[in-house]
Amino acid sequence: MYIRPVTRDDLDAVLMIARAAGIGMTSLPADTEVLHEKIERAAKTFDMSLKNPEDALYFFVMEDEETQQIVGTCGIEAFVGLRRPMFSYKIITVTRHSETLNKLVRNEMLHMVNDYTGVSEIGSLFLLPEYRRDRLGRFLSRMRLQFMGIFRERFGEKVIAEIRGWHDGKGNSPFYDSLAKNFFHIDFTEADWICATQGNRFISELMPTYPIYVDLLPIEAQNVIGVPYVNSEPAKAMLEREGFKFNKYVDVFDGGPTLEADIDNLRIVRDIIRAPIRAIVAQNDDMHRKMLMTTEFARLRAVLGWIEEHEDGSISLDRHSAELLHLHIGDVIAISGA
Repeated sequence: MYIRPVTRDDLDAVLMIARAAGIGMTSLPADTEVLHEKIERAAKTFDMSLKNPEDALYFFVMEDEETQQIVGTCGIEAFVGLRRPMFSYKIITVTRHSETLNKLVRNEMLHMVNDYTGVSEIGSLFLLPEYRRDRLGRFLSRMRLQFMGIFRERFGEKVIAEIRGWHDGKGNSPFYDSLAKNFFHIDFTEADWICATQGNRFISELMPTYPIYVDLLPIEAQNVIGVPYVNSEPAKAMLEREGFKFNKYVDVFDGGPTLEADIDNLRIVRDIIRAPIRAIVAQNDDMHRKMLMTTEFARLRAVLGWIEEHEDGSISLDRHSAELLHLHIGDVIAISGA
């Protein structure tokens, strides 16, 4: 398995991945035209022909080298909230006191904001179920963070991740049905599809901008605010181990949590090591499994491979990884814990 930048020839395979991902994943809609535009923008990002760096999209695919099948995707938006607002609900707490009743009352409110402006965002993460083994999902997710650490100058100070909110898998979202549906008058799946394929302008056109008391929502909606979809729980936990935190921002559609982190403080970014390759050898018992990535932007690839570290700072690399990464003795490689 290896991860590489998407190419224009990958459209059909990425469409297959998007169909498998299902509803609620606005960064990977199963729409040929939208995916074509997404892949085109990513291709221009990697061949350095993109006119505006603020539009940069780093979109990757995981490929099974034996079958040449694309089995997963992930991506990074270099900057969000610049050309179109990125709406979120900020959970705020209001405290009020009544002298008459001698009571102190705290209420939570949902306040629509677009605070995430000019930050980076990771998304489009999906791995086919039959490949969710051997830490491949963890690798696919964390390589984005490793990439940001290696090519740090291409990103802002902060990165966010929107986690899919709770729904029943059939298009029923208690949070959406209790709130946004009252203003859009369309089902969750349709609203989600429009947002993914046509943009989110309709949110500012129809959603109320004044704060909403959480206590006025049905209990079913209250209970899922900030709760991830069951299949997204492992991804959330992994990001939290890397240093992401929930700062009380949730999605305006499904109430899913938005996690955020300072890129420089991410564990994987702090721990990246760059080392020259001293030797390319057969895998042996003295080697350790690591996340490995090339350090040249023009020929980017990443694998889970095997290395042996030497006292002079150089490494020996297993032959299979060297072949997948197209590396040779003397090349520099970026190393992170697997």
